[in-house]
Amino acid sequence: MSADKEQATPRYAPDFHQEFRKIENGEYASQCMQCGLCAVTCPSREMMDYTPRAFFKLIHAGEKEKVMKANTPWLCTSCYLCTVRCPRGIPIVDVMHGLKHELAQKSSKDGVALLSKVFFKTFMKRGRLFELGFTNGFMMGLGPPKALKVTLKQQDCALDMVKHKRLPFFPPKKIKGAGQLKKIYNKAAALQKEAHKDGV
Repeated sequence: MSADKEQATPRYAPDFHQEFRKIENGEYASQCMQCGLCAVTCPSREMMDYTPRAFFKLIHAGEKEKVMKANTPWLCTSCYLCTVRCPRGIPIVDVMHGLKHELAQKSSKDGVALLSKVFFKTFMKRGRLFELGFTNGFMMGLGPPKALKVTLKQQDCALDMVKHKRLPFFPPKKIKGAGQLKKIYNKAAALQKEAHKDGV
C-alpha cells in the first residue's frame, strides 16, 4: 500500500466511544441497540451522511474522524420523532445537540460548525440576524480560497436576495433588552454546564 493511501485511511480511535461519553448527552449513544427505527423515522435521513443508527454504530466502532466530520447532527431538525419512537427512549435529539455544541466550540475553519458559530455570534450581537454581516463573517472564517469558491457558487442566490430586499446593506437595530438576552443565555449555559457535571 502506498504512503498516500495510508494517509487517506481514517485512523481508528479505540477510545473514542469513551471520549464521546464526555460530550453532553453523549453517554446515551451507548444505549443504542441498532433496531433502525430512528433511521426509517428521520425526515432528513436521505440528506444525511449517516442515519442516526449508523451514526451511533460509527461511535461504537471508534470511527472518530467520520463522526466528527459527518453532517448528521447538523441536519437534525429537532422534530423528536426518533426519540418518541425509540424503544429504549434514547434522547437522540439531545445527543445531536450536545455534539453540535461541542463542534461549534472547537476552532473550525469550514463546514456547518463554522456557520453555526458565526450565526450565533451575529444573532447575540443585536438579538436579530444581520444577513450581510453573517455572510461576511462566514466568508472571513473560510479564508480567501474557499470564500471565493463559495461566493462564485452562491452569487445568483445573493443577487436574488438583494433584488427582493432580503440582503440589507445596513445592520438592523438591536432588539429591546438585548443585554437581558445575553444574561438569559449565560445563565442557561451555566445551569446546563452544572447539570452535565453532576451527570444529570
